[in-house]
Amino acid sequence: MTTKTKKKIEDLYSILSPGQYLIFISLCILLFYPPFFRGLFFQKELLITHILTFSLFTIWMITKFKSSTFQLIDSITDVLALGVLFMYGISIFYGVNTRLAIAEFLKYANYIAIFFMVKKFSMEYPQTKIRILNVLLLSGAVVAIIGVGSAIGTFSYKGAFVGGRINSTFQYPNALAAYLFALFILALGLLQTSKSDKEKYFYGSLANLYFFTYIPTFSRGMWLMSPIIYFIYLIVLPKGNKLKMLYYSIITALPALLLSILFIRGIASSSSFVQWLILIGSMGLTAVLIYGSGKLNLSFEKISYKKMMTAGIVLIVALATIGTIVLNTIQPLVLSNMDSQVDTSKILTREIQNVLKNKEYRLEVNAIIKNLQSKDYAGKIDIYSINDKGEAEALTTQNVIKSEKVILPFATLDTTQSIRVRFLNRYTETEAVFDEAAIYDATTGEKVKDLKLSYKFIPESIIGRINSITAGENSMEARFSFYKDAFKILKDYPLFGAGGGAWATLYFKYQSYMYWSTQAHNFFLQLLLEIGTIGMLIFLAFLGTIGYHLFKNIRKTEDSTLQTNFLSIAMGSLAILVHSVMDFDLSLGAMSILLWSLLAMLPQDKAFKGKKAFQPKLYSYVAVALTVIFTLGSFSLNMAQGFARDGVVAVNQSDGPAAISYFEKAKKFDPFSAAYPLDLATIYRMTEKNETFFAKIQELIEEASHLEPYSAKILEKSAELSFNTGDYLKGLDYLDQMTSVQPMNVDNYLYKSESYLKVINRMIEDQNYQELESIVRRVPNIKNQLEITAKNSLQPLKASSQLVQSSQKLGYVVEHQKNPEKLGRVNDVELYNRFQLDIDRNHIPDNSWVTNSEKGKAEIQQYKEYISFINGGADYGMLWVDNVTIQSNEKHVLEIEYTSTLKDENLDLYVYDYSSGKEQLIARLDNLKQSSEFTTQKFEFIAPDGMAGEKQRIGIVHRGNDHGVVNIRLMSLMRVVE
Repeated sequence: MTTKTKKKIEDLYSILSPGQYLIFISLCILLFYPPFFRGLFFQKELLITHILTFSLFTIWMITKFKSSTFQLIDSITDVLALGVLFMYGISIFYGVNTRLAIAEFLKYANYIAIFFMVKKFSMEYPQTKIRILNVLLLSGAVVAIIGVGSAIGTFSYKGAFVGGRINSTFQYPNALAAYLFALFILALGLLQTSKSDKEKYFYGSLANLYFFTYIPTFSRGMWLMSPIIYFIYLIVLPKGNKLKMLYYSIITALPALLLSILFIRGIASSSSFVQWLILIGSMGLTAVLIYGSGKLNLSFEKISYKKMMTAGIVLIVALATIGTIVLNTIQPLVLSNMDSQVDTSKILTREIQNVLKNKEYRLEVNAIIKNLQSKDYAGKIDIYSINDKGEAEALTTQNVIKSEKVILPFATLDTTQSIRVRFLNRYTETEAVFDEAAIYDATTGEKVKDLKLSYKFIPESIIGRINSITAGENSMEARFSFYKDAFKILKDYPLFGAGGGAWATLYFKYQSYMYWSTQAHNFFLQLLLEIGTIGMLIFLAFLGTIGYHLFKNIRKTEDSTLQTNFLSIAMGSLAILVHSVMDFDLSLGAMSILLWSLLAMLPQDKAFKGKKAFQPKLYSYVAVALTVIFTLGSFSLNMAQGFARDGVVAVNQSDGPAAISYFEKAKKFDPFSAAYPLDLATIYRMTEKNETFFAKIQELIEEASHLEPYSAKILEKSAELSFNTGDYLKGLDYLDQMTSVQPMNVDNYLYKSESYLKVINRMIEDQNYQELESIVRRVPNIKNQLEITAKNSLQPLKASSQLVQSSQKLGYVVEHQKNPEKLGRVNDVELYNRFQLDIDRNHIPDNSWVTNSEKGKAEIQQYKEYISFINGGADYGMLWVDNVTIQSNEKHVLEIEYTSTLKDENLDLYVYDYSSGKEQLIARLDNLKQSSEFTTQKFEFIAPDGMAGEKQRIGIVHRGNDHGVVNIRLMSLMRVVE
């Protein structure tokens, strides 16, 4: 048989029938494009992909009907994959969010459909496997090029380059890093097994491109994980391939690393042409090295392990030496605005970890200054204390206006965990050069730490990411909080989970403090929440059987090429899975499609043979029927999104009837989304105001709140619409439910408090005291829930001045609920402070604070019914009630209920206005009288003109030199309406 004939037989045209060939090409397209649509993270692109996948799978299955040997399910692995899908399917019926459960089910149906198609093609037609791998690699090459081009401004791809990090089409740098490293491993594997020079150039250049782009993702997690995955890969490779892999790793990754660093340095300064040349040079250098190794006829099999070990040790020593030199080659830090047209902040920060608390230090640094226009400063140095929560507190600052050796003393605090030093240049035509910076112990004069301000060979962006690995940043602490909260959810839904979208739906209810994250940042934990312990065991068994068959087949064959290819695919999959333990990579559809495609190409021994086991014809018909349903379902959901978009356009054009029509269709095509009923109810409310439409609105509200009972956003909107239709009690019920499902969000309590006040005012206007009484009985629950939440929160909550004011008015209502006359004056209440709210847990009532003169020692002590204000110092201190709103040109009465053992002349009360930015005294009550029992003093004043809201402040002065105590139970401020 001639070579031409062999090639023709191996050609896909000869292997596949025309129908199968078209299906295979369509499958390749399906595998190629997902990364380019925001990684398929969002429903808009996902639904279209679902339609394409299910349609292709249906056609493929129909073409197999006539085959007497075809079995879709032929291994334990297949059964387990379908088991995962089954768990997502049944979760639709019990999950906490039906719409998200459907979305997750469709996603996994998509992945498993692709898994079956890739598996069958690669098993039945082994020549297709390399084509599929090449498609995946080429897709990654385009992703990398888009990322590089976006970084240097050649392309304008939204979100592809943000904050100095390459995100490319994934719009998330950590997922991109995992994706690129997985493809790097794949390319390395194919490079090792390539037979032709063209293939080696192809795979070598791609491996270089992936690694080149991987560096400026600045993904610390992958930077830490990738060496571990790489060395596992090296260990498990066949003996004959270990040295080859090391060599190819060096000639692909080392040029990429060095030139990527050069690329990063030039992102802001070099032309795009130069930057492209750097990338091309990196890939070209790898190609040249591959060409050179071919010319030298390197035979890795003939090299002994002794020589290999020696070469490895020499390489490690050389790299360590080079790394040490690079990390220790520093230069003066130059921060310059000499060529700037506008003031631009040029900043460098350095963290110092090993410092003691309550200790005196000093910073010494040489400064060379250029200040042509005598600006306020040319350089500035700020020193901050960083506590265990990553919060910064200023210790000292110094403006540098001339060339000198700066000596800046500072002392750490009892909360100091580390020190942050910031060097700054801001003004045009100024420049600051800093050199030889060091921290010294102020007592002993001993040097504590040299500050490396500028590295000669490494871009500052890389140094910043390296330093942040050990700098105590909050990202890992936040992730651990996510994990802790996830296990709280799992405790309530242990066996079957809470359905697809469980984390996004429930995390607000279980969170330890207020954060926003629709992803748990751990794929396995998120899977556990969605399909429970049973589903997780099925998925782990799925991975386990793949691993078992991989091990079995590698041991069975002596073909090193086959072994290397299998191991490369497995290690690429492992890279994705390992990184997904600490991030949400697999929440991006493109990443999951890549993973399931790779897993499908690993060996899986057949366990079910013949018709008896599964009746192939029957389940082929069932599979087609189901995928048709999935196709139609995805199409329906996609149509709903389209109608909703048209509805929004109609609303913006004030076309009410058209908007109603579009949203009714959206609701019909997607009856599980809570947003569409609420949107429709909102439009009804805008266009019609009769009883019929009010009834429809209430039906739609009920439907929406039933569909998403854990969504604070849906419940808030439901409450708002209920108020608009006059169903006040139902609206308040929704608000009570809102704070129950999202207790850590302080803004919810503000909206709830203000809504209660509006309803109470309406009841008072209507003189509906019967309903008012039932509402007022619920008011104390707001404060109680807020206080319990504040106590349970890992981080202090922060009460806004509006929340404090609303809470005080509600307190006034509760206390005067039996007095209609006083209830009618609730809108005249500008302050009704019993000093009992302290949700930030700083032991000072919210919206209050204490200041002291140099010798003052004023402080607050809180008790159940009052606060004590004491001052053991020799001079005055003040208790401030901040952010008060006093109406201009209105008469007011200020009352204080207190006891005092101070001398009369040592206790005063002042009212200030800060509307103009300057302090203006507008009222005062001097010499509050001693009283051993709680007594009330009050005085009237008329507020001046021109005051702004929340710009008034009340101060109580304790003049010191007096060991007496002031106990304050109430301070109130009322408008007097004549």
